[in-house]
Amino acid sequence: MKTTVLVARILLGLIFLVFGLNGFYTFIPVPEYHPFMALLVSSGLIFFVKTIEVLAGLLLLLNRFVLAALVLLGPVVVNIALFHLLIDHRNWPIALVNLLLYGILVSNYWSYFKVFLKPKVEQL
Repeated sequence: MKTTVLVARILLGLIFLVFGLNGFYTFIPVPEYHPFMALLVSSGLIFFVKTIEVLAGLLLLLNRFVLAALVLLGPVVVNIALFHLLIDHRNWPIALVNLLLYGILVSNYWSYFKVFLKPKVEQL
């Protein structure tokens, strides 16, 4: 299990670091944008998302603040999956790979995430 988590952390970190940097410096050719993606690019919102991807990818690769990286990547992974499964079906396998790797990491750190599922917390 330790090896699986290590491989998942490194792969997910590399995916988000490489594709996040590709949003700033296009070194991997990008197919023609879907209109929704074109809107994200033209509005500049994509740079915010790519910054989160690069930061979280680095944190995963450096094995520092892994929980913070997973919290940051949660909405990104879900949006990538929904985008490729529902809107633009190109590259949908990477969405499933992201979900699988993210799921492996969250399940490994589940004891830390359970605190977010408390229905009521006491005030300090």
